[in-house]
Amino acid sequence: MKKAMIYIAGMLAGVTLSASAMAQDFYNGCRGPKAVQIDTYASHSNGKTSGMVIPKLFTKNLDNSLPDLLLAAPYSISEDGELENKGINLGYLIESKYGNIIGALGLFKDDKGEYDVLNPQMYFTHIRGSWTFDIEGNLPIHLRSLETGGSASATLGYGLNDRLRIGGSVIAEKDKDLEFRANARVELTNDHKYWLQGYVGKDNVGVRLAINF
Repeated sequence: MKKAMIYIAGMLAGVTLSASAMAQDFYNGCRGPKAVQIDTYASHSNGKTSGMVIPKLFTKNLDNSLPDLLLAAPYSISEDGELENKGINLGYLIESKYGNIIGALGLFKDDKGEYDVLNPQMYFTHIRGSWTFDIEGNLPIHLRSLETGGSASATLGYGLNDRLRIGGSVIAEKDKDLEFRANARVELTNDHKYWLQGYVGKDNVGVRLAINF
Protein backbone atom coordinates (compact mmCIF):
# COMPACT_ATOMS: atom_id res chain seq x y z
CA MET A 1 0.00 0.00 0.00
CA LYS A 2 2.81 2.43 0.87
CA LYS A 3 4.44 1.95 -2.54
CA ALA A 4 1.13 2.55 -4.29
CA MET A 5 0.49 5.72 -2.34
CA ILE A 6 3.88 7.19 -3.26
CA TYR A 7 2.80 7.30 -6.89
CA ILE A 8 -0.52 8.97 -6.22
CA ALA A 9 -0.56 12.34 -7.91
CA GLY A 10 -0.58 15.59 -6.12
CA MET A 11 -1.76 18.86 -7.58
CA LEU A 12 0.24 21.72 -9.00
CA ALA A 13 -1.81 24.32 -7.25
CA GLY A 14 -0.94 27.97 -7.61
CA VAL A 15 -1.50 28.06 -11.35
CA THR A 16 -2.75 31.65 -11.18
CA LEU A 17 -2.53 34.39 -8.60
CA SER A 18 -6.19 33.94 -7.67
CA ALA A 19 -5.79 30.18 -7.36
CA SER A 20 -2.44 30.11 -5.59
CA ALA A 21 -3.99 29.63 -2.16
CA MET A 22 -7.12 27.83 -3.31
CA ALA A 23 -6.09 24.26 -2.61
CA GLN A 24 -3.46 22.57 -0.51
CA ASP A 25 -3.21 18.96 -1.59
CA PHE A 26 -1.83 15.73 -0.20
CA TYR A 27 0.93 14.15 -2.33
CA ASN A 28 1.43 17.38 -4.27
CA GLY A 29 5.06 16.51 -5.04
CA CYS A 30 4.26 13.10 -6.56
CA ARG A 31 3.72 11.81 -10.06
CA GLY A 32 0.24 10.70 -11.05
CA PRO A 33 -0.68 7.01 -11.33
CA LYS A 34 -1.41 7.37 -15.07
CA ALA A 35 -0.08 9.43 -17.99
CA VAL A 36 -3.08 11.79 -18.14
CA GLN A 37 -4.79 13.51 -15.24
CA ILE A 38 -7.79 15.86 -15.30
CA ASP A 39 -8.20 18.01 -12.20
CA THR A 40 -11.43 19.89 -11.63
CA TYR A 41 -11.66 22.50 -8.88
CA ALA A 42 -14.52 24.53 -7.47
CA SER A 43 -14.03 27.17 -4.79
CA HIS A 44 -16.37 29.51 -2.92
CA SER A 45 -14.86 32.52 -1.17
CA ASN A 46 -16.23 35.94 -0.17
CA GLY A 47 -19.55 35.21 -1.81
CA LYS A 48 -18.02 34.26 -5.16
CA THR A 49 -17.69 30.84 -6.77
CA SER A 50 -14.89 30.05 -9.20
CA GLY A 51 -13.80 26.93 -11.04
CA MET A 52 -10.81 25.53 -12.85
CA VAL A 53 -9.99 22.51 -15.01
CA ILE A 54 -6.36 21.43 -15.41
CA PRO A 55 -5.37 18.72 -17.89
CA LYS A 56 -1.94 17.28 -17.03
CA LEU A 57 0.49 14.93 -18.70
CA PHE A 58 3.14 12.88 -16.84
CA THR A 59 5.66 11.94 -19.53
CA LYS A 60 7.41 9.14 -17.64
CA ASN A 61 4.11 7.27 -17.39
CA LEU A 62 3.97 7.26 -21.19
CA ASP A 63 7.43 5.73 -21.53
CA ASN A 64 9.87 5.03 -18.70
CA SER A 65 12.77 6.20 -20.89
CA LEU A 66 11.38 9.74 -21.16
CA PRO A 67 12.40 12.59 -18.83
CA ASP A 68 10.22 12.84 -15.73
CA LEU A 69 8.26 15.93 -16.81
CA LEU A 70 4.86 17.31 -15.97
CA LEU A 71 2.93 19.44 -18.49
CA ALA A 72 -0.19 21.29 -17.34
CA ALA A 73 -2.58 23.75 -18.98
CA PRO A 74 -5.06 25.37 -16.56
CA TYR A 75 -8.46 26.56 -17.78
CA SER A 76 -10.77 28.80 -15.80
CA ILE A 77 -14.53 28.16 -15.80
CA SER A 78 -16.85 31.16 -16.07
CA GLU A 79 -20.30 31.38 -14.48
CA ASP A 80 -21.69 30.56 -17.93
CA GLY A 81 -19.61 27.40 -18.11
CA GLU A 82 -17.12 28.74 -20.68
CA LEU A 83 -13.48 27.60 -20.56
CA GLU A 84 -10.54 29.98 -20.96
CA ASN A 85 -6.91 28.92 -21.04
CA LYS A 86 -4.90 30.70 -18.32
CA GLY A 87 -1.43 29.63 -19.40
CA ILE A 88 0.93 26.66 -19.33
CA ASN A 89 3.05 24.98 -16.67
CA LEU A 90 6.15 22.82 -17.06
CA GLY A 91 7.52 20.80 -14.15
CA TYR A 92 10.35 18.35 -13.50
CA LEU A 93 9.97 15.55 -10.93
CA ILE A 94 12.64 14.10 -8.64
CA GLU A 95 11.98 11.05 -6.46
CA SER A 96 14.27 10.05 -3.57
CA LYS A 97 14.15 8.26 -0.23
CA TYR A 98 13.85 11.66 1.47
CA GLY A 99 10.81 12.76 -0.49
CA ASN A 100 9.42 13.69 -3.89
CA ILE A 101 9.89 17.13 -5.43
CA ILE A 102 8.36 18.94 -8.38
CA GLY A 103 10.05 22.11 -9.55
CA ALA A 104 7.88 23.98 -12.05
CA LEU A 105 7.77 27.17 -14.10
CA GLY A 106 4.51 28.59 -15.40
CA LEU A 107 3.55 31.43 -17.72
CA PHE A 108 0.03 32.66 -16.96
CA LYS A 109 -2.42 35.41 -17.82
CA ASP A 110 -2.88 38.41 -15.54
CA ASP A 111 -6.20 40.07 -14.67
CA LYS A 112 -6.15 41.84 -18.06
CA GLY A 113 -5.89 38.56 -19.97
CA GLU A 114 -2.26 39.10 -21.00
CA TYR A 115 0.48 36.49 -20.57
CA ASP A 116 2.38 38.54 -18.03
CA VAL A 117 2.85 36.33 -14.97
CA LEU A 118 5.92 34.11 -14.66
CA ASN A 119 5.50 31.77 -11.71
CA PRO A 120 8.32 29.60 -10.32
CA GLN A 121 6.89 26.87 -8.06
CA MET A 122 8.10 24.10 -5.79
CA TYR A 123 6.14 21.12 -4.41
CA PHE A 124 7.48 18.58 -1.92
CA THR A 125 5.98 15.41 -0.41
CA HIS A 126 7.43 13.28 2.38
CA ILE A 127 5.71 10.01 3.34
CA ARG A 128 6.31 8.21 6.63
CA GLY A 129 3.95 5.36 7.39
CA SER A 130 0.41 6.72 7.48
CA TRP A 131 1.65 10.32 7.66
CA THR A 132 2.22 12.71 4.79
CA PHE A 133 3.90 16.12 4.86
CA ASP A 134 3.55 18.49 1.90
CA ILE A 135 5.12 21.87 1.21
CA GLU A 136 4.16 24.22 -1.60
CA GLY A 137 5.71 27.53 -2.65
CA ASN A 138 4.86 30.03 -5.40
CA LEU A 139 6.62 33.26 -6.45
CA PRO A 140 4.58 34.94 -9.22
CA ILE A 141 6.35 37.77 -11.06
CA HIS A 142 4.60 40.32 -13.28
CA LEU A 143 6.99 40.69 -16.19
CA ARG A 144 6.00 44.22 -17.21
CA SER A 145 5.97 45.81 -13.77
CA LEU A 146 8.32 43.34 -12.03
CA GLU A 147 5.91 43.27 -9.09
CA THR A 148 6.01 40.01 -7.15
CA GLY A 149 3.52 38.09 -5.09
CA GLY A 150 4.11 34.92 -3.17
CA SER A 151 2.46 32.16 -1.21
CA ALA A 152 3.55 29.09 0.73
CA SER A 153 1.73 26.31 2.52
CA ALA A 154 2.51 23.32 4.70
CA THR A 155 0.06 20.41 4.94
CA LEU A 156 0.10 17.52 7.40
CA GLY A 157 -2.05 14.50 6.59
CA TYR A 158 -2.91 11.19 8.22
CA GLY A 159 -4.45 8.16 6.51
CA LEU A 160 -7.24 6.73 8.65
CA ASN A 161 -7.53 3.82 6.20
CA ASP A 162 -6.91 3.03 2.53
CA ARG A 163 -9.73 5.32 1.42
CA LEU A 164 -9.72 8.34 3.76
CA ARG A 165 -6.99 10.84 4.60
CA ILE A 166 -7.50 13.89 6.82
CA GLY A 167 -5.24 16.79 7.69
CA GLY A 168 -4.71 20.51 7.98
CA SER A 169 -2.81 23.27 6.24
CA VAL A 170 -1.15 26.52 7.20
CA ILE A 171 -1.07 29.05 4.36
CA ALA A 172 1.01 32.21 4.17
CA GLU A 173 0.35 34.71 1.38
CA LYS A 174 1.98 38.08 0.77
CA ASP A 175 0.23 40.97 2.55
CA LYS A 176 -2.32 38.63 4.16
CA ASP A 177 -2.73 37.04 7.58
CA LEU A 178 -1.92 33.38 8.12
CA GLU A 179 -4.75 31.09 7.12
CA PHE A 180 -5.64 27.63 8.40
CA ARG A 181 -7.63 25.01 6.52
CA ALA A 182 -8.91 21.52 7.17
CA ASN A 183 -8.51 18.97 4.37
CA ALA A 184 -9.99 15.56 3.63
CA ARG A 185 -9.36 13.21 0.72
CA VAL A 186 -11.51 10.23 -0.28
CA GLU A 187 -10.21 7.60 -2.71
CA LEU A 188 -13.15 6.70 -4.93
CA THR A 189 -11.51 3.51 -6.24
CA ASN A 190 -9.03 1.00 -4.86
CA ASP A 191 -6.48 1.73 -7.60
CA HIS A 192 -6.27 5.45 -6.63
CA LYS A 193 -7.15 6.66 -10.13
CA TYR A 194 -10.13 8.73 -8.92
CA TRP A 195 -10.33 10.80 -5.77
CA LEU A 196 -12.25 13.65 -4.20
CA GLN A 197 -10.68 16.21 -1.89
CA GLY A 198 -12.34 18.95 0.14
CA TYR A 199 -11.04 22.11 1.82
CA VAL A 200 -12.63 24.20 4.55
CA GLY A 201 -11.25 27.49 5.83
CA LYS A 202 -12.56 30.45 7.80
CA ASP A 203 -13.94 32.25 4.75
CA ASN A 204 -13.87 29.66 1.99
CA VAL A 205 -14.64 26.12 0.95
CA GLY A 206 -13.41 24.13 -2.02
CA VAL A 207 -13.55 20.74 -3.65
CA ARG A 208 -11.33 18.91 -6.13
CA LEU A 209 -12.11 15.90 -8.32
CA ALA A 210 -9.14 14.14 -9.92
CA ILE A 211 -9.51 11.62 -12.77
CA ASN A 212 -6.54 9.64 -14.13
CA PHE A 213 -6.42 7.58 -17.30
